[in-house]
Amino acid sequence: MTRRERLERKLERREQWAASASARSDERYDAARSAIEGIPPGQPILVDHYSARRHRAALDRHDTRMRKSIEERDKAAHHAAKAEGLADQLAHSIFSDDPDAIEALTAKIQAAERDHKRMVDANRIIRSQPKYKPAPEKIARLVALGMSEAVASRLFVPDCCNDIGFPAYKLSNSNANIHRMRLRIKDIERRQQRTAEAAASDRGFTVRGGETYVVVTFAEKPGRSILSELKAAGFRWGGGSWHGRRNSLPECLQ
Repeated sequence: MTRRERLERKLERREQWAASASARSDERYDAARSAIEGIPPGQPILVDHYSARRHRAALDRHDTRMRKSIEERDKAAHHAAKAEGLADQLAHSIFSDDPDAIEALTAKIQAAERDHKRMVDANRIIRSQPKYKPAPEKIARLVALGMSEAVASRLFVPDCCNDIGFPAYKLSNSNANIHRMRLRIKDIERRQQRTAEAAASDRGFTVRGGETYVVVTFAEKPGRSILSELKAAGFRWGGGSWHGRRNSLPECLQ
């Protein structure tokens, strides 16, 4: 099961929990209202009347059920918020085990490179003569890059650090982000290669490494017993494989 599939299952459970808690909240609310049905609003307890005992009991039932309704409503809101976070993560994340992870990252890199080039070109225009002056010709060239006139004009206004145009840290962060995504593609390619080698193996897994440390890669997620043995032997999961000492390798994998 891929990470996306696991998160989709978590999202489904959170949505179910939220719906169940909301339904229970409505039930408790209706029960609270029914507990005081027949008692006029604002009716005081007639202390010396035969109805006083029933009146107090009805109010107690109402308070208890209303409190439970509020607790279930809060629980439903909690699960709904968690579900919203999971849905947002699924909508905007690229997971390493997605079938189209490399293609999606490549498209994201291309978009980031276009944005980076636009910032560099904009700074070049801003610093052309007359330097840092919002001349109409400069505004027109910035608009030609895809900006609105309002955004182009704001680039000539110094920011809190007295920088005009796109500051150096934005360009640096942009370059670093592009570099990070390129490294991630290489990591995904390595993972896919190791997984393919494990799938081609008769045993369904491969053990690579030197005399001290090894890397264990499975074609499919192994059973719980094997995972427990790996953890007990001090192996740690990372980069799509299990890493640990060769002399601690479980017997079932030797």
